[in-house]
Amino acid sequence: GNQIGDEGAKAIGNNLRESSIQSLNLAGNQIGDEGTKAIGNNLRESSIQTLSLSGNQIGAEGVKAIGNNLRESSIQTLYLAGNQIGDEGAKAIGNNLRESSLQTL
Repeated sequence: GNQIGDEGAKAIGNNLRESSIQSLNLAGNQIGDEGTKAIGNNLRESSIQTLSLSGNQIGAEGVKAIGNNLRESSIQTLYLAGNQIGDEGAKAIGNNLRESSLQTL
């Protein structure tokens, strides 16, 4: 990883809207819930189709922001392995699968 933490993830996340980035790989960093919330809350108006956040420090609160924005996003592939999302985080993703574009989880 590149030792990107919450502050770096916030800077990236807050600038995703209307960007042309289609694939974002931030695996193996030190991103926690705050950084993940910034990314998740900006997915709706982004072009991101593949999002890899594996091997970070993401908990349920961060994943909820992704899950709650799945339906209106372009995300087709989502990698979250190696985090601490727990049951609550898994529910947030699972409850939003039906109307999403997600193909790979």
